[in-house]
Amino acid sequence: MLPICRDTNLKLYEIGELTRELAQKLSCSELTAAVLEMGEADRRSDAEAARAWMKPHFETLMDEMNMGSSAARAAEKWRSKPSFGNVVVYGDYDVDGVSSTVLAMEIFRHKALGVRYFIPRRDLQGYGLHAQVLERLTESGCNTLVIVDCGTNDEDMLFELAKRKIDVFVFDHHSLSLPSITFPFTVNPNIDGDETAKKLCATSVLWSWAWKEEIIPRANLSYALDLAAMATVSDCMPLNALNRAMVQKGLTIMRGNPRRGLSVLFEKLDISRQAISEEQLSMRVIPCLNAPGRVGCADTAVRALLASDVSPCVDALINANKKRRVISDKIVDAICKLDGADRHVMFDKNWPVGVLSGVASRICSERHRAVVLAAPIRDKIRGTLRVPRGANAVGILSSIAERLDAWGGHRYAAGFSVVSEHWLEVKDRLEELLSKIQIEEETIKAIAISPTEITLKTWASVSELGPFGNDNPCPCFYKAKDDANEIVPLGKDGKHSSITVDNTKILAFNTAPEELSAQIKGWVYHPRIDSYRGNERVQFVLDYAVVEQGEML
Repeated sequence: MLPICRDTNLKLYEIGELTRELAQKLSCSELTAAVLEMGEADRRSDAEAARAWMKPHFETLMDEMNMGSSAARAAEKWRSKPSFGNVVVYGDYDVDGVSSTVLAMEIFRHKALGVRYFIPRRDLQGYGLHAQVLERLTESGCNTLVIVDCGTNDEDMLFELAKRKIDVFVFDHHSLSLPSITFPFTVNPNIDGDETAKKLCATSVLWSWAWKEEIIPRANLSYALDLAAMATVSDCMPLNALNRAMVQKGLTIMRGNPRRGLSVLFEKLDISRQAISEEQLSMRVIPCLNAPGRVGCADTAVRALLASDVSPCVDALINANKKRRVISDKIVDAICKLDGADRHVMFDKNWPVGVLSGVASRICSERHRAVVLAAPIRDKIRGTLRVPRGANAVGILSSIAERLDAWGGHRYAAGFSVVSEHWLEVKDRLEELLSKIQIEEETIKAIAISPTEITLKTWASVSELGPFGNDNPCPCFYKAKDDANEIVPLGKDGKHSSITVDNTKILAFNTAPEELSAQIKGWVYHPRIDSYRGNERVQFVLDYAVVEQGEML
């Protein structure tokens, strides 16, 4: 599907004298300076602010961050015992849940007789803590329960476990649905942490707690920043200075000395380890780690990151992702054929709930509108909500919380379950709420420059401003269309296109040549570094086709 940008929503920047002056002050390329100028106002006017953005100081940012009062209490509990006995880590089935599960196991092994884990199945138990599961875990001899990426809003169960003399730690980042959180060992910056801490994913909450409180030697903890980096990218956390520094350090680890499971996964996906980027993590690596939890059991992803003999696990990850793609494509095709496919809330009794969140994200992105996809699980309906920038998924669900069996999530992504007898009422209410969301067309910023002027060297210098993502978007560039542009099919099935611009190719994925009509005024694109047989090159990818205000393709 061809992404469209109207010319009235396109803001163009050009490399001028002020750009050259900034480049001189910062000793960087003019292209890097232009990207900085296109960013926040302080980075345009203040060379020191621009320099700090270019090279965030990780240790200072960590020292200044306040994670909240519970972090110190949890650290005191950690230091109070020589051993926590038999430890069970209770996690979640997405990449943040898997990564925080692995990290918790690696940390708590320092003070345990043994460490095992449990991750609920998405299609059987669903997200969060479940009383029946906790009962089985305690009966099996669990002395300590470490809960990651969930648990904040389950205080009744947490206090019940504490009454039974079970040590409980919670490391989470989800929004609060309770008026207040009183369980003393819930480390969640959303309770009383500062704004920087509130933007951490669950894995980074756990990592930062262990680092700041020196739970284990910091030198022994640094290797695990690969987990924090993957989870940060996967959960689309805002890339403020600290999160950017974490991802940068995690990527450095992956490029130099990745854990065995990631190394094998990179190899089997034909990804150059030295050139691994946040885009490759997001588009290729993370979907594989997410897939087992969507089509089966997330244990495969945990074992791939923990085990020494990882090749069978990695094969299983790749096969699960292939299965997920096939199922997801079928659901998307079915939705496109639905009568009233423009509605916000859609339900099908045959949809597997495990893949619905990914499908919902895809539909929300392509249609730029809020969407709920739902399917039945036994006597309940499980749904996933995705909203575009400007809306609040958690706020929407909180307004109908009295009718929901369970719910939780983040600003742009949330999930819920509801007993079947209340589903029709919830569906109608969600449709009403989502139809009222006012979506403003996003202003697209781009630097006017031909792709021929962006070299491997200059783009590598711009990449130092990354990682790019939420709140630090990948810089875009613009080139006006002209009669010399050649558009041809790309790939065997003709679903993609190649656009020749100034003797340089721009790749238009999921866009057939016939979609690129004569009404297009120009191309908004971004570069990326591609590696083939050890040789790196700059590749250009189409982001938007620019049309005049009022034109429709």
